[in-house]
Amino acid sequence: MGTSNVMRALALATVCLLQFAPLVVRAQSSEPEEIVVTARKRDESFRDVPMSVSVFTEQAIESAGIQKPGDFISLVPNMTLVETQNAGNAFVVVRGVSQARNSEPSVAVLVDGVLETNPAEFNQELFDIQQIEVLKGPQGALYGRNAIGGAILIRTREPTDHFEGSVKVGVGNGPAERAQVAASGPLDGSNQLKYRASVNFYNTSGYLDNVYLHEKADPARDYSGRWRMLWKPNGEFTGDFRISADRLDTRALYFVIPRSNEANPFSTFTTPPDANNVSTPITADPDGVNIRDLLNTSLKLDFNTGYGTITSISAFEKTREILTGDAFDFRPSATSIFKALLGFDLNQSQFLNVKAYSQELRFTAPKVGAFSWIGGAYFVHTDRFISTGNMVDTGAGVFPIYYDPRLTGPNPSATFLADTQNNNAWAVFGDATYELTNQVEFDAALRFDRDSRRNTTDTPTAFLPDPSAHTGEVRDHTWSKLQPKATLRYKPEDNVTLYARNSSSRSGPPSGWICMRTSATPTARSPGWRIRK
Repeated sequence: MGTSNVMRALALATVCLLQFAPLVVRAQSSEPEEIVVTARKRDESFRDVPMSVSVFTEQAIESAGIQKPGDFISLVPNMTLVETQNAGNAFVVVRGVSQARNSEPSVAVLVDGVLETNPAEFNQELFDIQQIEVLKGPQGALYGRNAIGGAILIRTREPTDHFEGSVKVGVGNGPAERAQVAASGPLDGSNQLKYRASVNFYNTSGYLDNVYLHEKADPARDYSGRWRMLWKPNGEFTGDFRISADRLDTRALYFVIPRSNEANPFSTFTTPPDANNVSTPITADPDGVNIRDLLNTSLKLDFNTGYGTITSISAFEKTREILTGDAFDFRPSATSIFKALLGFDLNQSQFLNVKAYSQELRFTAPKVGAFSWIGGAYFVHTDRFISTGNMVDTGAGVFPIYYDPRLTGPNPSATFLADTQNNNAWAVFGDATYELTNQVEFDAALRFDRDSRRNTTDTPTAFLPDPSAHTGEVRDHTWSKLQPKATLRYKPEDNVTLYARNSSSRSGPPSGWICMRTSATPTARSPGWRIRK
């Protein structure tokens, strides 16, 4: 079933169920709600977690108007989001740790306990969200690969015991429109089987002017939906099935590179660009497209054995993105640098297709006296194809390039590169906590990761820039890393936490911290100070 068909089915199911769902208005308590977080893969109070955590509850998300990742990232100290080129290229920077284009992320992102295996998934609409936790600093001991900078844990709203529904609509400048519909409740009389369905629509004409094409450079239209089923026949078993889909239709590659003399294309190379100079208008030609399709499914099973809880999380993810547009130096053909050098201008296309299967098994032991622990194993298989290249701009527009270069017709390929990756990674991990006293706690976590990658060159021989390379060339390598983490926590008062931590990330040296965090009231931020040694 295609992504668009999945979204239509989700929307139809939501609207149909909403017709039978009486609206429930929930009263707000005057007492602050205790915030429960899962930073250490188990439920515990936000006040007790010995790490730098920013928590956005459902109420905080609503009050702050959080609708995309950039909205909550802008509220987290020492954290920024760099959005560039296209929707899938959104880099999270935590304490100066970033990433490169088309590479692995430096911050692990988990939605309902499922790791996003490709950074192109991250920058999407946030709707019907229960809570967001932002963990700063190396988190590899529990979250493994791609957690050198930290981790972001997103939890969607769970099905409810009683029927309820909501409808939200809004308009904004641009112009822009947004609509969200959600419905939830039981599917049987005993509340053993419950559902939650939600859909989101966003549309904008754009905000940035392309003065050459006399239109907006950044229009966007997004359709997304989510369906969740929760089955709890007894106190010993819970099944949680989730499926979500997202389709984004926008544009990309409308960069601006300032020139000191617009009439001289070569002044681009002699004048250092000024990031604070925004006077140069967008003149990219042609406008191009950026279409991204996301599909995510997962099945979580919890078995309460009496000796502890066994958790199984099986997931499948699919990401497909095509983007086309103007090429360097993003000027109309008549005044472009390549027109001056080669006699013709260039445009470009990039295609990404990723499929991933993952499985996590985890055992969470109940607290016995002062001791508690968890242990688990994780496996992920990823298939990735990516192609990128330039075409001769003959004035016929820009054509998307997928698996093969364009050899005939207008806009033939001038350059083309493509490769396939077949990756397998597995890990075992554990975390143990011991309360030395009512105020002092020691926590130790350890994870071993092994990552095997196989890269195959799919570029046709005629387009290979290196004469020694050949189509079908295979490169493979395996990495492994042991990632320990130790934390000593001291709580002199309920709303004050002092902790010392030492950890080693997958790709960095060990780091040590002595920190204090205050949390007198549950808020989106956790103020405090820290000393790094």
